[in-house]
Amino acid sequence: MAEDWLGPLDSITKDEAEVPAKRMRLDSDSAQTPLPTAEDVEITAEDINPKPEPKPLTQEHVFGNLRLRRIVRENHNSTVAQIALMYYRPSDQGLGGHGMGGMQPYERSFDKRGAAIRDPSDNSNLLVTTGQTQASVFDNENCGDHLDIMSHFQLKSESDTELPLQTCCWVRSNDDAIFAVAGGDHHVHIISLAWTREIRILQGHSGPVIDLQPHPTDSRLLLSVSKDKTMRIWSVVSGECLCVYSNEATAACFHPEGVFLVAGAASGDVRQWPVPDLSTEPSEPYRLVVSDSTLIVSGKRTAGSVIDCLRFAKGNLLVKNASGRIEYWDLEQQRLMRSFGIRNHGISASRFDVSYDDEYICAGNSRGEAYIYGIESGKTITRLAHKRSVKPVTCCLFSRDCRSVIYAGEGGFIWRYDYVDDETLAEWEKPDESVSEEESSIE
Repeated sequence: MAEDWLGPLDSITKDEAEVPAKRMRLDSDSAQTPLPTAEDVEITAEDINPKPEPKPLTQEHVFGNLRLRRIVRENHNSTVAQIALMYYRPSDQGLGGHGMGGMQPYERSFDKRGAAIRDPSDNSNLLVTTGQTQASVFDNENCGDHLDIMSHFQLKSESDTELPLQTCCWVRSNDDAIFAVAGGDHHVHIISLAWTREIRILQGHSGPVIDLQPHPTDSRLLLSVSKDKTMRIWSVVSGECLCVYSNEATAACFHPEGVFLVAGAASGDVRQWPVPDLSTEPSEPYRLVVSDSTLIVSGKRTAGSVIDCLRFAKGNLLVKNASGRIEYWDLEQQRLMRSFGIRNHGISASRFDVSYDDEYICAGNSRGEAYIYGIESGKTITRLAHKRSVKPVTCCLFSRDCRSVIYAGEGGFIWRYDYVDDETLAEWEKPDESVSEEESSIE
């Protein structure tokens, strides 16, 4: 064994042994590294059975690993009418592609406590909810797994009867976090989180306001839908009404480029409406009637079911009705590309959401469940459910990085599901070693 690649030891003379070895000349300036001996080499279990290389993390894998991490119950104990995440970040110019092919990827970094590291001017962690006469703002990221309340607003009623809030949305502002709420008192209330107070009231509707939508590219503009058979575009800055649409709508949505808007009705019809040039405020509001619009989806297809939510994805229109049917329309060719139903939906109004890569939708049903579907395939990606969640879901949201899903509904409950990696899930599934064999046998 002494001869192997070193050669026979007895062939080396005494004089040769005493002569220092010549240094080998290296092409680089780095010193020669001595060869390791058998004692220096440590063989580990990974060397014998190497771990397979991790597979690339796909979005569908993320959705498959969503687990319930947080439950919050609002103190009004009533239906949460709507929830909205503040997606805008300081670098965003409007929604930057959402609805026209997807936004830029959003990567988060965290400190040792699990709190998100962000720029102080970045408010994209904020979540606003509306229910009864209350609006609450939660921190959805900075507290790790928590969903902690930051601010709470109570709508004061001039009468003895409570007029519940029915809708909310964020309004882009570079130096403040501003949101709008509206409902049974016919007004739109603009609230500043920095000032923790109401800063403006938009008055003009004569019926309950049931939907609010911010303009995707002009942060001054806000769309409201009311039961008084009108829709209005407002200037949040001046508080003035800039445009009035005579239309009995139940839901509406701006095109992602803001060039037109679509509105659904109780009959199941969806109409396309032009948006006037509002770069300068008119002295009198523009007034548009039904003849100024175009019918793009007929309610006869779905037996006249109420349209309760409209969204855009990849420039195409997603239409949902209260029966749980979702249709995906190519507006340029007036062609229905896909139609699918939400499982166990029943008859209930529920707002759905589109992921910020425009590839998936999340929608709830009347049994307290939420489903994620692929838009192009119509395939069910995952089902989110819990034994305590049994009441109708009224609204769903993706987080901007699509690693969390939040939904809410009747009873004042808010449910948040977060992505959990495979290693952590494997740890959770291990049996509890602290339980003795005797205790296990007793059970």
